[in-house]
Amino acid sequence: MLLVYHKLLTKGGVYLANKRNAGRKRTTRTDESLRADRRERNLEFQEKQNELTELQDTPPYHLKGSGVTMWKKIVPELRKLGTIKQIDTVNLEAFCSSYATYIVAEKEISENGIFAYNFDDEGNKTTDFSKKNPAYSIMNDSIKTLKSLAVDLGLSFDSRSGQLVPSDNVVSESDKKSGLWAVNFGAEI
Repeated sequence: MLLVYHKLLTKGGVYLANKRNAGRKRTTRTDESLRADRRERNLEFQEKQNELTELQDTPPYHLKGSGVTMWKKIVPELRKLGTIKQIDTVNLEAFCSSYATYIVAEKEISENGIFAYNFDDEGNKTTDFSKKNPAYSIMNDSIKTLKSLAVDLGLSFDSRSGQLVPSDNVVSESDKKSGLWAVNFGAEI
């Protein structure tokens, strides 16, 4: 079984998967519970991150409507985390632009439904139940893009939890009495 697994991971002796970090979520933690080599690498990353230019507060001029609103909502929150920098602008612009597209498509669908429509000879709108409204596909594509970029930007819980530095664990008196504080499940954030 191990030989078959090894053959799946290699092709001509070259590993196809990232063997070193396979299955591990990235983290920027630097606490003492982390292995020394990983802690050192994370400290170096944090130093390099601090050298990068801060993200601008004002949205780019080409963003319009809901994209500008989204930029103004999430930039302050991302700055609190300290993970977003000017170098991430392209992803953030794409996220905000995709959000604006999503809003336009959602409005079209709410006004005209998920099915396509035609106009008859008298100018009356008729629903064509055999075809879906093109805005429906646009909305779905925007959602997929938003989800993908949200992970890249740290806008999802899972992506954020791997980036956050844990605070000192405080053990409550009730936990001490129950003995659960001594059990380490490796789930510290």
